[in-house]
Amino acid sequence: MVTIRQKLVSEAQAKKVTYGKINKRKKVVVHGTDNYRTGADADAHGRLQYNGNSRSASWHWTVDSKEAVQSFNHVWACWAAGTDKGNQEGIHVETCVNPDGDYKKTLQNAAALIAKILKDEKLTINDVVQHNYYSGKNCPREIRSGNIPWNEFLKMIQNAGSTQVPKPSTDNKRYRVLTGTFSTRQAVENVLDVLKHRFGWICYIEQDGKLWRVKTGTFVGMAAAQAGANKIRTAKLAQVTYVVGE
Repeated sequence: MVTIRQKLVSEAQAKKVTYGKINKRKKVVVHGTDNYRTGADADAHGRLQYNGNSRSASWHWTVDSKEAVQSFNHVWACWAAGTDKGNQEGIHVETCVNPDGDYKKTLQNAAALIAKILKDEKLTINDVVQHNYYSGKNCPREIRSGNIPWNEFLKMIQNAGSTQVPKPSTDNKRYRVLTGTFSTRQAVENVLDVLKHRFGWICYIEQDGKLWRVKTGTFVGMAAAQAGANKIRTAKLAQVTYVVGE
């Protein structure tokens, strides 16, 4: 069972990084992010696309060991396959390889997601291909290296369970996360850079006397804010974090 969440890119942004709403939806294309940095999970990649990816690239889904995040509806022909044919007929699924995740669980979640896509789009297991199928790129690298072989992954899709859509949060209050203080401006700027460009977060630097800290943009609900604070600590960007209400 995989938890599915949408963070859809705006139509204006989608027009900049896709061929438009011309996707034939004939294949499900499996990718690996090749992003081995701590914190490079589905949320971070989803936010990257949502906030305006600076690269000429786009994909429909990102999956990690916790959830699957959708960035584009399947009608959009995303730039992910490396060929026009692949871009114009593929539904592209990126699997995360972040070291703070569980790669086997990521592939289990990806299998459940792809099983759902196959059912929704009236496709079959024969329509699931690797990125390599179109461009020859060594992708998804982990699967192709034998870290859960391709045939085993296809069996996982065939045996996959159902999906779960999160219940709407009853806590609609807005919260921010604050880090503890840093003694130098350079140290706090290094943390800010990671949060903005790796995690895709909106965040700011605040001065506290002769010290500095990072303040994030708002999270909706205490659970989301606490997850953000935990993510900062897990990535060892700050030893202390605080959640504050708006």
